[in-house]
Amino acid sequence: MTKVLKYGNVLTARVSDADFRAVCERADDEGLTRSEYLRYVVRMVADDPENAKRGGVLLDGLSMRKLSRELVKWGHHYNQGVHALNSIKFALDHGRGDLEWASGKLDECALLLAQVEDGRDELSRKISGLARHAIVGGD
Repeated sequence: MTKVLKYGNVLTARVSDADFRAVCERADDEGLTRSEYLRYVVRMVADDPENAKRGGVLLDGLSMRKLSRELVKWGHHYNQGVHALNSIKFALDHGRGDLEWASGKLDECALLLAQVEDGRDELSRKISGLARHAIVGGD
């Protein structure tokens, strides 16, 4: 049975061997057909007028997973810091805990929130690193 095409328009382009291999490899890596992959690339730029002006950014699946992991780690540290601050407030509101206990908890919060800042810095470095890697480039 022949595959029914969803789209009636066909675009033909001449590309270098290297560009053709890059599209094929990256489409395979993402589990997409070449057509699907190219439609995603075109839409990224064309769908947003501001993106169209500056060119857009396309991240591969591996880079997105790395970025996602960093965001989860960052969020986890942030959540722990806020949870510790809430526990201090709750205890003090209910007459539990003394100055020494609160001081220890505040030190714990400071450490957790410092980890958040470290995570933010690391995430910023990783995003800057991603900006140097093109998914589909050209000569």
